[in-house]
Amino acid sequence: MARDVLHVCLVLAGALLAPGCELAGADGSDGVGGAGAAGLGAGGLGAAGAGQGALEPGLAASTLFDCEVDGVRGHCRDVGLCVGDWVPVPGHCPGPAEIQCCVPLDPGAVCDPAAAPLPNEGLAEAPGLGGCPAGMTPVADFCIDRYEASLERADGSGSFSPYHNPGATPVRAVSIAGAVPQGYITGEQAGAACAEAGKRLCSDDEWQRACRGVDDTVYPYGDALELGLCNDHRDVHPAIELFGTSDAWIWSELGNACLNQLPSSLALAGDHPGCVTPEGVYDLMGNLHEWTADPAGTFRGGYYVDTVINGPGCLYATTAHDTLHWDYSTGFRCCW
Repeated sequence: MARDVLHVCLVLAGALLAPGCELAGADGSDGVGGAGAAGLGAGGLGAAGAGQGALEPGLAASTLFDCEVDGVRGHCRDVGLCVGDWVPVPGHCPGPAEIQCCVPLDPGAVCDPAAAPLPNEGLAEAPGLGGCPAGMTPVADFCIDRYEASLERADGSGSFSPYHNPGATPVRAVSIAGAVPQGYITGEQAGAACAEAGKRLCSDDEWQRACRGVDDTVYPYGDALELGLCNDHRDVHPAIELFGTSDAWIWSELGNACLNQLPSSLALAGDHPGCVTPEGVYDLMGNLHEWTADPAGTFRGGYYVDTVINGPGCLYATTAHDTLHWDYSTGFRCCW
């Protein structure tokens, strides 16, 4: 069990379950929180229940593509479950005649979790402010990234997909307005990416100072909550939306690359102009959890589903995972 169980599980009509909740999974393990260092959990889409119920559009982003029609991948389903923007095509699936390949009417609208989009290609950091390195601004006696970090390959060959864990790929942290910030990252990888850029992860005190400002406010913009000023809440958990079910197996799929590509999920860096501190640091509340330098494992600020469960705004801190944890919600920024 985690060392400080600050991640309280909240389930409201199947709509919200925060990553890292301390629940016993179907396999008897503790917790449903994310993919971890080893990648996606074994429960996955091959688990019992993965193909049960009506086919929701979100299931197109699952890893269970088990048929193909003219190059378009689909799911073998009963024709009665292939509804909405999907069409059944016979002759591509084993079993009885009513089991057919269910493919999308608009293949271009389907997110492929194996794809690695590069939305940040060609973007570059702005010069640093106040004598700080590129992408950074001064706060008290240190510099901090103005925006949540994205990644570029350390060999200079281009950007890294913000929807995938970097694994052993050498990457460098960059802080760029309008970039898709990097989720799916461990605390260890985040620290290494900062170091590759000549920076470091922020200490907890530095992160708090940057978020709360000289007036020690609860939120980056003040003491009164203004819901929606930051990317701070979502009515339906993205995994429930993506997979079309609240069955327990989806909580082992929190490394799916399509989670942060859903509408009204992860926002571009700086896309919420009101979510800024007086010193010009964006998105410290919401959007992505942000790893700090705590060697035991802490990420702060909440993310686009929840900025309340583990404390309000700048006071939000999750300590339920070590630094090898990752899922779609874990991001970071650097200090110097």
